[in-house]
Amino acid sequence: MAKRTTRAAAGSKRKKARTFDVRRDTLDFRDKMYVPTLIEVPTERELARYREHRIPILNQGSEGACTGYGLATVVNYLLTTRKVVSDCNPVSPRMLYELAKRYDEWPGEGYSGSSARGAMKGWHKHGVCSEALWPSVATKSNKGQLLTGLNDGRTADALRRPLGAYYRVNHKDLVAMHSAIAEVGVLFATSNVHQGWSEPGEDGLIEYSDTQLGAHAFAIVGYDKRGFWIQNSWGDEWGYEGFACISYDDWLQNATDVWVARLGAPIELKKSSSTAVAHSASAGQSAAYSYPDLRPHIISLGNDGEFKAGGNYGTSAEEVAHLFKNELPKAIETAGYKHILLYAHGGLVSENSAVQRLADYRSTMLSSGIYPFTFIWHTDYWTTVKNVLDDAFRRRRPEGVLDAAKDFMLDRLDDALEPLARVLSGKAAWDEMKENALGATQNTKGGARAVVGHLKRLIDKLPAAQAPKIHLVGHSAGSIFHAPLLTALNEAGIDIESVTLWAPACTVELFKQHYLPALKKKRIKRFALFALSDKSEQDDQCANIYHKSLLYLVSHAFENQPRIPLFREGVPILGMEKYLRKDAELAALFKGENASLVISPNNKPVGSIDASTSLHHGDFDDDAATVRATLRRILGDGVGKSEVINFQRSASSLRERRVRADKAAGF
Repeated sequence: MAKRTTRAAAGSKRKKARTFDVRRDTLDFRDKMYVPTLIEVPTERELARYREHRIPILNQGSEGACTGYGLATVVNYLLTTRKVVSDCNPVSPRMLYELAKRYDEWPGEGYSGSSARGAMKGWHKHGVCSEALWPSVATKSNKGQLLTGLNDGRTADALRRPLGAYYRVNHKDLVAMHSAIAEVGVLFATSNVHQGWSEPGEDGLIEYSDTQLGAHAFAIVGYDKRGFWIQNSWGDEWGYEGFACISYDDWLQNATDVWVARLGAPIELKKSSSTAVAHSASAGQSAAYSYPDLRPHIISLGNDGEFKAGGNYGTSAEEVAHLFKNELPKAIETAGYKHILLYAHGGLVSENSAVQRLADYRSTMLSSGIYPFTFIWHTDYWTTVKNVLDDAFRRRRPEGVLDAAKDFMLDRLDDALEPLARVLSGKAAWDEMKENALGATQNTKGGARAVVGHLKRLIDKLPAAQAPKIHLVGHSAGSIFHAPLLTALNEAGIDIESVTLWAPACTVELFKQHYLPALKKKRIKRFALFALSDKSEQDDQCANIYHKSLLYLVSHAFENQPRIPLFREGVPILGMEKYLRKDAELAALFKGENASLVISPNNKPVGSIDASTSLHHGDFDDDAATVRATLRRILGDGVGKSEVINFQRSASSLRERRVRADKAAGF
């Protein structure tokens, strides 16, 4: 091997400040571990053999983006050496790094550094686009700006380079390390680094030093009897033309994380309905293929209703602004969408389940001239409710089993559970969820508030004949989310064509503060409320512990005034039939021309605007009769090109079906 002098020996190059800020992966038992196979492991994996492929030596400069650059080196190698349809176009380290910060274990993206697992998750969820589409450095071609964020071009191109199978490698198991390199050819690694990394020797060997500098990410590309050969991202003037050898002793003392991966096969989904299947719980890890289609319809919000950039479907303020400024006008111009739907899911729904509903609705909505947006505004309050009820039940559980002979006591059990569930964080969690829902519009940094501004600017720019009509649909706590949003839209001069609420969990008081004034002023053209019959509410259950619907639990235990049996009722909830019948003002509203009340289940034919076959609080969003009736209401009682919606089962839906099946079987 040819030798070269170090920068220190040359003395002509100024040392660059480096940033060492890789965060080691936290413990996660979901990681799949690599198991060595019986593949023949050579005594050496020569650096010269690797260099024959001419993988670019990257240079991250002084930025702490090494997870993106290290993983990009791995991807570049895998693409270049792929036996069928190799790809020598460099991928974007910037995309890998920005997504790594979305998917690592720390909230937000306003920091430097990330974890190896976060980078792998980002590649798994999105693929990776080319460097040309997402440049890593400012150049004249990109006007000196680093344009961050996902867009149609980047997400579509990223699908050409998906991640296939990937595993964590035990970095302390040298047999596993050698086997993984022999099998794949390259590993993605992180390690603590020391002063020896600043000046590798002439032979490329990193001399050990006790002076620690921080942590760094890189690619392992070979090995010999001395140690592992790495390709770094500090330019070709570092080490042995961008490479160096870390001794096994050094490695065993300082290594932190290692991952091995294979490329996935790029696919193309021609049918928009296939997106829903690809995203469903039964599809396993194939959900990444659906992301580019779903991304332009998702607005993800976190605490206080502010934009949530992290997670599987995170969206930043910049990405949403780009969506409304560029992508939505283009879609309206090319496809002629005449309706925009703003959908808010219920509080019990997880992020994946909410996106699954979007995937289910999307094809039919688009073919009917409706462009849907889903606010992903809260994640899985169901888990909180179940844990609270489990705890409350354990504290009140009788010595014997609640057999069928004691069914008459179930109401008394509910009476006992309600005050306990209230104090065992039930009310506090419900209040927090409501704060997030309301804050999305009322908070100055709220995501829904920003959407109001984007819609206002969009409508003002379009000719009146092209301006789309705005519709709101909310399920359960989505009615709380929409309350201030509706008011903000009206205050911005935007009238609402239709509002449809499914089993709304908002209080009657909140409805009268926001919805009712807009209805009286005809700022809402059409309004529909779908609710369970009181019998169905009382036949429903929560976690198979509380023997009434969620709305009963909210009314009796989680709102401001708790129910006291035989003394006072709970807080009136809009979606409960018994309160709708008692309120004279609401009764008068539904006798008018622009408001409809649909009680479910009913025997109206599927396809009717008043049809609903929902039997439980959580049924409305995947009840075909309800969704088709809502679609017709959005279209002004018209009929879309295709009203057939094939629902894929989300994880929460499958869980509910198992609970009901167990209950029916007597378990």
